[in-house]
Amino acid sequence: MQRNIILSTVFLVGLILLAGGSLSCLAADIQIITTPELKKWLEADQKPFLVYTLSQVEFYEERMPGSVCIPTEQMKTSRELPPSMDTPIVFYCKGPG
Repeated sequence: MQRNIILSTVFLVGLILLAGGSLSCLAADIQIITTPELKKWLEADQKPFLVYTLSQVEFYEERMPGSVCIPTEQMKTSRELPPSMDTPIVFYCKGPG
């Protein structure tokens, strides 16, 4: 089973292109969610793996509890992503604007 990648509504195409991926090969596995949907997921029993995609400095200024910081330029080489292909992953940043 392929890994489900869930992105909040911030920068879907930019993240994929910066990570060196191809939009066409990932499009079937990507789901854009809203903040209220993410809140429901976080209140559920099986929580998603949260990844903050900006710098460490910004991560320490303001982050979601339980998240890890993997800047977009480190996505290809990071070993922090969960090993289970069934774990939903939510990539987030500060949002639009």
